[in-house]
Amino acid sequence: MQRYFFHVREADGLSVDLIGTMLSDDQRALAEAAQAAREMLAEKLLKNEVVDGAEFEVVRGDGVLIAKIPLKSVMRFE
Repeated sequence: MQRYFFHVREADGLSVDLIGTMLSDDQRALAEAAQAAREMLAEKLLKNEVVDGAEFEVVRGDGVLIAKIPLKSVMRFE
């Protein structure tokens, strides 16, 4: 198990996850980040807030940036 941190970057700065979450691997961390991004996107839409540019930064416990997941990337257009 590895610790992963899910920082949120928005226009007004970076919100740093100081606690993190223990997960089995990078793929699980990406799935968790995508789900959190969907939830944050829904909340922002309900509050009529600007979403443009907001993203999750997934960082492994060893400091390696695994991915940047823009909130807009989790929307489906089907």
